[in-house]
Amino acid sequence: MMEKTHTGAQSLLVPGADRRLSSPSAARNIAPILAVLRQHMPARGAALELASGTGEHSVQFAAAFPEVEWTPTDVDADRLASIRAWIAASGLANIQPPLVLNAGWEEWPVAPASLDVLMVVNLLHLVSEAVVQRLFTGAARVLRPGGRWFLYGPFLRSGVYASEGARRFPQQLVGQDPAIGYKDVDTMADLAAANGLTIGHRHDMPANNLMLVLQAATG
Repeated sequence: MMEKTHTGAQSLLVPGADRRLSSPSAARNIAPILAVLRQHMPARGAALELASGTGEHSVQFAAAFPEVEWTPTDVDADRLASIRAWIAASGLANIQPPLVLNAGWEEWPVAPASLDVLMVVNLLHLVSEAVVQRLFTGAARVLRPGGRWFLYGPFLRSGVYASEGARRFPQQLVGQDPAIGYKDVDTMADLAAANGLTIGHRHDMPANNLMLVLQAATG
């Protein structure tokens, strides 16, 4: 089964001598992601990134927002080693060692209402609908009132692909595992509402991706 319940990507990974892995897609999308985060990120607080993968995004988030305490996560041993190596090389004080966490778990090793920020990049199209539902339940549980969830990736728009070219990749995914594939923005809005979350902002991103900024109720 192809489903990646937490490691998050099938993209090419380039190994380094110190166990750091690098993803070309991560290098491409970090600048537009940071541009959106700068519009909505709280001045300080606790942030957790699900499916951190190589870890290179994690250290760039921590560098860009030094008053936010970041915790990366993954379940794959090689990616966890890469995250640790990126953290060690960064010298940053506001990033914790990676936490072993699978977004599809029904119970996460994270205290309820303990996070100001949740970050998820390029995960939903690689997991099943059942995992997405558990992800929304988990996010609602761990976010503080008013906490923000940044959800980045490719989505359907009311059942429609963003472009004809955008149709090819998900067809390949579904061909390998019928349980996965692009999720619809309308479904995300429904799941958000069912879990006490709202989509406050929606940003069009390069390569037909979207950034959804969800927020937990304030009271």
